[in-house]
Amino acid sequence: MVISLQAHYLDIEWQEPGRARSVTVAPEPIEVEQHPDGSWFAETQVFNGLCPWVGLHLEGDLSHAHPTFEGGDGRQKPMLQILDGQARHWWVQEHGWDATGKRHLSELHRSIGQFTIWLGEQRLQLNNVVDELDRTLVEDYLNDFKQDLIWLVMGFGGATATTGSGATVNKGIVEALEAFATASHRVLAHPAQHVREVLIDSRPARLRPNVATFREYLRNPSAQRLTGRGAKETPNIADNRYLRHMVQVCEKLASHVAKAAEFHTSVFADRASVEAQRSTEYETTTHRRVEPEVFDRQMKDLEKKLERVSEFKTDIPEDGEAFRTFEFRPGELYASREDQMFYYSTDRRQASDAALDVSFSVVEVPPQLAEAIQASRSFCDYYAIEGIACATRRTTKTGKGYREVVFSKIYSVTPFTSAIANKSARRQQLELNDWLYPLTSTERKELQREAITARKRERVYRDQKQKVEQLAKLLKQCQAELRAQNLAWQKIGVASSPQVPMGVRFSQSPNYTACQVSYANVTALAKNHGLGLDEMEAIERIGVLHASALYERWCLVKIISILVEDYEFKLEMGWQESLIRAVTGKPQSLTLRFRRDDLGWCAFLEVQPELPNGRRPDFRLRFMQYELGPENYTAQTQDRGGPFEPVRHHHTMPDGLVMDAKFRTKWRRGELGRTLTSLIQEKGYDQEGDRVFILHPAPRSMLQPSSPLIWGKDCDYGQEVGIAHHKGVIYLAPGTGERSPEHNLRRLIVLVLQASFPAPYRVEHEGVGRWEEHGFCISCGQAHQPGDIKLQRTRRNRESWTLGCSGCGMYVKRTHCYACDDGILFKNGLQLTYHRTVADQVTNIACPCCGSYFDADVHGNEAG
Repeated sequence: MVISLQAHYLDIEWQEPGRARSVTVAPEPIEVEQHPDGSWFAETQVFNGLCPWVGLHLEGDLSHAHPTFEGGDGRQKPMLQILDGQARHWWVQEHGWDATGKRHLSELHRSIGQFTIWLGEQRLQLNNVVDELDRTLVEDYLNDFKQDLIWLVMGFGGATATTGSGATVNKGIVEALEAFATASHRVLAHPAQHVREVLIDSRPARLRPNVATFREYLRNPSAQRLTGRGAKETPNIADNRYLRHMVQVCEKLASHVAKAAEFHTSVFADRASVEAQRSTEYETTTHRRVEPEVFDRQMKDLEKKLERVSEFKTDIPEDGEAFRTFEFRPGELYASREDQMFYYSTDRRQASDAALDVSFSVVEVPPQLAEAIQASRSFCDYYAIEGIACATRRTTKTGKGYREVVFSKIYSVTPFTSAIANKSARRQQLELNDWLYPLTSTERKELQREAITARKRERVYRDQKQKVEQLAKLLKQCQAELRAQNLAWQKIGVASSPQVPMGVRFSQSPNYTACQVSYANVTALAKNHGLGLDEMEAIERIGVLHASALYERWCLVKIISILVEDYEFKLEMGWQESLIRAVTGKPQSLTLRFRRDDLGWCAFLEVQPELPNGRRPDFRLRFMQYELGPENYTAQTQDRGGPFEPVRHHHTMPDGLVMDAKFRTKWRRGELGRTLTSLIQEKGYDQEGDRVFILHPAPRSMLQPSSPLIWGKDCDYGQEVGIAHHKGVIYLAPGTGERSPEHNLRRLIVLVLQASFPAPYRVEHEGVGRWEEHGFCISCGQAHQPGDIKLQRTRRNRESWTLGCSGCGMYVKRTHCYACDDGILFKNGLQLTYHRTVADQVTNIACPCCGSYFDADVHGNEAG
């Protein structure tokens, strides 16, 4: 049975009880899901200061149903049916008439919880959640969204933190508007006029009689003045009406782009201020404050891991039973077994191994113990097991011999480590110093390097701010001139009409011809960027009725801005029209393709992609490397506007990043974690190996922050051991300054980018070998130069690279975890680090796979 059910937010102006004067329907529907048992589910919101109604539109099999609403007290009440301006019927829940406010009341406007709407035999479950939202906050999202959207589609994006060139990319639109304003001003000074006949009172000597004249004369033959025919010049002609329409269109375009330029003037000024503050802070910092909460949590985590080892036992020794103590240093799990791991014995002699012809040793213990040892191996590398075991020589499939020790009984396990004692002593010292610790020489060196980068970025942002400020000034002057011309046309009585006149004045009069040519240039430039008159009107119509939908579109624009402005990706031709249609109309699937031809990278941003299970998350972002062949270098490709067809892929489509926008200004305790779990376990957003992250605008949502970095209380990048950055939650909302939430999204995209970057490779150039890399700087987007890539070797002889940037000075350390083969670590400085770090040594990152630390850590272990 096919059921047609639509749910939308409605803005209703009431005329009288049961009758609406006007109904505005939000273009974005409320998502309604069907459960396996056939019931329906939707999530609605209680908005602070806003009262949108939840309306149901029924069609098909439900067109004759009369919905009933079941309140929290279990009572059922029929819902109210109203009619909108398009003759569609909507069912809303009402809870009485407010005679003072002249409006209906609704329980859904003030109550949270679970509510049921019965549609005949079908059930719709509503989860009504509260949101601390006011109109000012929504207006911030709306303004931010509109200005970023116009800034992108008009081609002002692409300014990097190195060159700052994007602010001058589309100055042609300003020149075209100025040319039109100049031409239209000349016409306004001497507009064309038509002479038309009018009725005027005249003396008999100057009278030009008509029918009205004779009638008046018959009524009053002695009248001194009679109505007759006269002539009057008027500029209200078709040519001028169309010219005024052109003036209005150009004024509207200048207004939109000027607002976007003004907005981004403040954005670049804020970024410059942040970088200046950051560089000063880095240059003067000698001590760093430790978060006691994070420190204690990390110490408690170590204690729990050791307790799992020390409290493990399978048997109790019997009286007189002989057993032995087996001391060893554990390695990784052997052959993907859960109960066997490599081990190294300090008292084992090479001669003994040679006599037995064994190449390595393996110990077998219960899987629970093996898992506990692996979890604590990053800070404890020596263990003693008391129990009964037997050793056997075995061979692998390739004939290599190895020793296998199998425990049949385990009486006790003792971990040997000073990690907890060191942590406790460290805590006492920090308490005495008011939780401040002096920076090490390595940390001071890293901060000095980041201060240099911040100074460079500050200069670029200030230069961008000046360019955009000048751009905004020119646009505002042009807008003011066009507004004055529009008012002048109105004053002399010329109406506005988009209808093209049939006369020949625009082809024969030089001034009118100049207006038409200039207007054609303006509209062509705007249309090429997808910002025609219809698109401008569609952007203006975007309202605040559906805040959740607005937040999704705001997130979409932010993702595109980072790819284009920070990392120099270019979009394909015609993307502006697709994007504007997607964000201003009804929801639809959309794939935006980005590319960087200089490095052979492409990005695919899918909006509402359909997964194999039929689910549709909000966004999925994937990066892929490709190689362009000669047949791809057409004229259009060189202009970055041609079709995108990669010739050969270096690898298959890598794992992507699924982002689902959840508009909340407040989460109930544990709700955020449950929502993330639902996206993975119930909706299967990770079924293709993708990472799954929630984007939300509620700050301080981490109940138990695990990172001491600036994002620790707001975000979770999946930095804990075992999660390995495959799921998490990101705080994203409008903001400025050092703690601007947009940094959190940029850090998330860096996470996926670096996971996609291949390792540097060696090439021969003019007889000299050098390292090259297909990645780019995660700070400014500039390609890494061969001289910026340096190879080092860790203490365990693993490859490690330092990736510098000659443009902004950013340094990234790429290395393998010293304790496991799966962990690839990126040390990105303090601003773009997404790994877990030590509370009292924030430059020391931990492997997300096994928990081992990058540097020599506070537990005394050496990395590399």
